[in-house]
Amino acid sequence: MSGLAVGGGVGAVGGWVPDARGPFLGPRGEKDLPPPVRAFLRRPEGPALLELYGPEPRRTSAFAARLARFARVAPWRSDPVWLAVGPTDVAAPERLLLRLLEETLKENPPYGDPADGLPHFRASGPERLPEALPVLCRARLARHRWTVVLDGVPDGEPGDELLLLAERLVLDTPSRVVAVAHHPHAEAGWDWSRSEVRAAAPDAPGRPLGPVAQQLLAAVEPWEGDEFDTTVAGALCAESPTTDRQRDAALRELTAHGLLQQTRPGWYRRTGSRSPRGGAAKDRALARAVLDGTADPRHGVDAYVDLVVRLLRRDDPEGAALLERLEPQLITQQGLFRLLRAKQTLWRATGAWQPLCVTAAVAIRETGAPQQALDALERLSAPRAVREIAVTLRHLGELPLAVGALDALEASESGPRTAPDGWVLHTRAAIQCDQGRLKGAERLLRRAVEAHQVRGDVRGEAWAVYHYGRLRLLRGDAEEARKVLEDARNRFTGLGDLQGEAWTGTELGKAALVRGDFLAAVESLTEARGAHHANGDVRGRSWAELYLGVAHAVSGGPEEAVLTLGRAGGGFSKASDRLGRAWADHWLGILPADPVGGRQAVETDLSSALEKFRRAECPHGVAWTLLEQAAPWRHFEFLAGERLADALRLFESLDDPSGLRWSDGWLAGRTAPGRIPLTARLTIPEPGTDVDPGALSPATHARVHLTLLDDRSTAGAASRIALRVLPGPEHPWSDQASALPWLTVRATPLTGADIEPAHAVTLRPSPREADAAEFLFTPRRAGRHRLLFTVEHLETATVLQEVETYIDVVEGDGEGPRTGQAPEALRRS
Repeated sequence: MSGLAVGGGVGAVGGWVPDARGPFLGPRGEKDLPPPVRAFLRRPEGPALLELYGPEPRRTSAFAARLARFARVAPWRSDPVWLAVGPTDVAAPERLLLRLLEETLKENPPYGDPADGLPHFRASGPERLPEALPVLCRARLARHRWTVVLDGVPDGEPGDELLLLAERLVLDTPSRVVAVAHHPHAEAGWDWSRSEVRAAAPDAPGRPLGPVAQQLLAAVEPWEGDEFDTTVAGALCAESPTTDRQRDAALRELTAHGLLQQTRPGWYRRTGSRSPRGGAAKDRALARAVLDGTADPRHGVDAYVDLVVRLLRRDDPEGAALLERLEPQLITQQGLFRLLRAKQTLWRATGAWQPLCVTAAVAIRETGAPQQALDALERLSAPRAVREIAVTLRHLGELPLAVGALDALEASESGPRTAPDGWVLHTRAAIQCDQGRLKGAERLLRRAVEAHQVRGDVRGEAWAVYHYGRLRLLRGDAEEARKVLEDARNRFTGLGDLQGEAWTGTELGKAALVRGDFLAAVESLTEARGAHHANGDVRGRSWAELYLGVAHAVSGGPEEAVLTLGRAGGGFSKASDRLGRAWADHWLGILPADPVGGRQAVETDLSSALEKFRRAECPHGVAWTLLEQAAPWRHFEFLAGERLADALRLFESLDDPSGLRWSDGWLAGRTAPGRIPLTARLTIPEPGTDVDPGALSPATHARVHLTLLDDRSTAGAASRIALRVLPGPEHPWSDQASALPWLTVRATPLTGADIEPAHAVTLRPSPREADAAEFLFTPRRAGRHRLLFTVEHLETATVLQEVETYIDVVEGDGEGPRTGQAPEALRRS
C-alpha cells in the first residue's frame, strides 16, 4: 500500500492533522513503517493504544501525523482527532476530555441532543464532571472509528495517568489512541504497543529567525497562556505592530524551527521552557487591551477565556470586568465547551468556582431553562445575581416580580449612589415595553445609555440601544426603529454577541411586518429563528416564530400561521415564558376559527391569554384580548358593554390611540371603525397621533422593494440595485387578471455617486416579483451614500411614492461588511 495518499490538511474522510513544516524524513508509505506500527495500522482488533516516543518531539509529532493520515484510508478507515496536550490539560484532565468530546461532535454530530446531555453540567458543581466525562467520551468513541492522537504527553506520573485513562476510553471500541511522548512511560497498560521514532539529521531551517519572528517569540515567552492564534499574537506584540501577513509568516517560521507547536488550525503553543517572569504583567496588559477596545477578542476567544480564569485565580480586579465582556462567548450553545473548560480549570486551580456561578446561571437561562436559572441565582448573594434574577423573572413573564427585584436591588445599596446601573435602567424600560406602559421608558433608556458610556460598558450600551429600537417600533416609527436596530446589530457583531444579533434580527423582522414588507419580514424572521436555534435559545426562537406566524396571517396564509403560532406557543411553554404564551394564545384566538374547534376553541384561547396577561400585569395584552372577546357581541351592549368599557379604560391608561379607536368606536351609539388590522397590536402610537387605519392595514397598500444585487458596494465600482413595486394582497394591482398600469422610476443620488440610467425606467407592479427596474450605482468615495427613488404613474405623471435609502460603501481594498448587511438595509427601506 505504498501508494497511500499522505497529503497535509483535512483529508477525504475528515479530521485535522498538522502539516509538516520543512523537510520530513519520515515514512512515505505503509511499507516504510516499523513492524509494531504497521501491525497497529493493519489490524483493527490490535492494541488499543500505540505510544510513539523519541528524542526529537517535533519529528515524533510529524510521524504521528503521517500515521493518522495513513489510518484514514487503511483497512481500519478512521477519522483522526488531534489533541495537543498542554500544561493546563495535565492540571485539569477534563479540559482534554471536553476537547475530545467537542471534536468528535463537530466531525460526526449525533441525532438529538448535540452534546449528549452535557448541557446539564452548566450549573452543576465541577466535581461531578470528572466522573461523567469518561462515560460520555467512551460513548462517542464507541459509535464511530476515531484515531485519537495525544500530542505531547508529559513524562512521569502525570503522563502515566493520562495514558491509562486514554486506554480505558477506547478499550472494546472501534477507536484507538496514538500517544506522542518524549520518553516511554513505565506504567504500561495491558493493551499497549510501543515504537521509537529515532533521531534523524537536523531538519530545521539553517537560516536564523527573522526580526518579526524574534519579536513574536519574545512576546510569547513570558506569557502564561496555553494557546494563541494570530490575533492574540498581534495583541501581545501591540507595542510593535505587525500585519496579519507578517504574523502568519512568523508563526510558520517559528513552527519550522520547532519553537512553536501547532495545536489546531490557526492555533499555536510555545514549546520548551518559559520565562519565569513577566507573565502576570502580560496578562493584565492583554486584559486592558480588550477592555479599552484596542484588542478584538472574537477570533482568539478561547485564549481570552483562559486569560479570565488566570486573572480570577489571582483575584485580579480586571478578571471580573473581562468576564462580563466575554460573557456572550460563554452563554450560548456555541459557548458550552468554553464555559465548562473555564469552570474545570478554575476549580482544579483553586478548589472553587464562585466567580463563574452567575455566568453559568445566565447560560442556563439563555439556553431555555429560566426556572432552573432562577433557582441557581437565588442561592447567590452577589448584586449582579440579584440583577440577573430580575432579568430571569422578566423571561418567565413574571413582570411585577421582576420590577420588585429591581426595586429591592436599588434599595439595598448602602451609602450615596455614585452612578446609576445601566443594566437596571434598561431592564426597567424593557419591562415597560413588555407591559405596554411606555410613559417614561425613553428617559430610562437615555439614562441607561449614558450610564453604560460612563462605565465604558460597550455591551450594556448595545443592549440599551436595542431596547430603544424596540421602543421606537412600539411607537410606530418603523423607519427610525430600523436604523436604531441596525446600529445595535452592528454593535453586537463587533462584540461577537450572537444572542444580541439574533434578537435584533427578530425585531428587524417585526419592523418589516409593521411596515407591511411581508417578504422581508418572513426572510428576516426565518433567519432570526435559525440564529436563536443555533444559540440554543428556545425563548428567542419562539418570539421569532410568533411574529413569523403573524406575518403569514397578515399576508394571507392562515394555515401556515396557525402551525407557526402553535409551535411558538409550545416553545413558550417549554421556556416557561408566560407573556409569550399569552400572545401566542391571543393570536391563535383572533385568527379564523378552527373548523373543528369552532367558536369554543377561540373562546378558550382568548380566555387563556387573558388569564396569563393579567398574571403578567400586561395591560396592553389584557385590553386587546378584552376587545377581541367583545367583538362578536359588539352589537349587543348587554353582552359586550362591560368588556368594551374595561378595554377602553385600559387603552386610555396606556395613551394608546390605536386601541382607543376600536374600543371607543364599538360602544353603543358610535360609528363602527371597521375590521381591526392584525398589525394594530404591534404598535402603541404616541398620544395625540392621528392613527391612519390604512397604515395599520398594509395589505391594502403597494410598497417599493429595493434589493442590492451584489454582496457589498465598493468605492469606484458599480453595484446593481433592483426596484420592484409589490402590491399587498388586498390591493387592486394584486389581481393578476386586471390590467396593470405602467409606472416610471427615477433614481437620484444625494451624495457623491453616479446612477445609470440617468433617465426614468418603466415597469409594472409585480405581484410575484416578475418585473423590476435595475440601476447601476457607482459611488465615488467610501462611506454612507443616500439615494432617492421616485415612482410615478406613466400616463398622468402623478408621483406615487418617494423612497430614500442608504448604502454603506467600503474602500476598494478594504474589508467589507458582512455578506448581506447592505442588502438587508435596502430591503428594509
